[in-house]
Amino acid sequence: MTMREFPAVLEELGHVRHFVVGVVAGHPAADDVVLAVSELAANAVEHSAAGRDDNFEVRIAHLPGAVRVEVHDHGGAGEPRLGRAGEEATRGRGLFLVDHLSRTWGISHQPDHTGVWCEIGCTCTDSLEHERAAA
Repeated sequence: MTMREFPAVLEELGHVRHFVVGVVAGHPAADDVVLAVSELAANAVEHSAAGRDDNFEVRIAHLPGAVRVEVHDHGGAGEPRLGRAGEEATRGRGLFLVDHLSRTWGISHQPDHTGVWCEIGCTCTDSLEHERAAA
């Protein structure tokens, strides 16, 4: 599993995407993984109880047939859930996208911690670590 912490500010989302691109470069599901992590990281910054000096963590693991991504933050007032954004809404579709991109996803939520994970399916069988070691 590859992981990295990021400051809990919106300005870091570009760095999150850059990190993810580096981890899944050349992978058949790379675009979907980057989009899913972008949505989960944006939710972590926006909805977490974290302050500007706090961090959230991104974890990526390649499983047989999937890439698992997790974003962990400092929790918040409510539990993450699928939104029902109206046609004109400019927000509220993050978990909807994650739901459609992934074969499965879930939430672990406590008052001081929230973890949201998803698995993006692919036709691959080896781990990223094994592929990188062989290169």
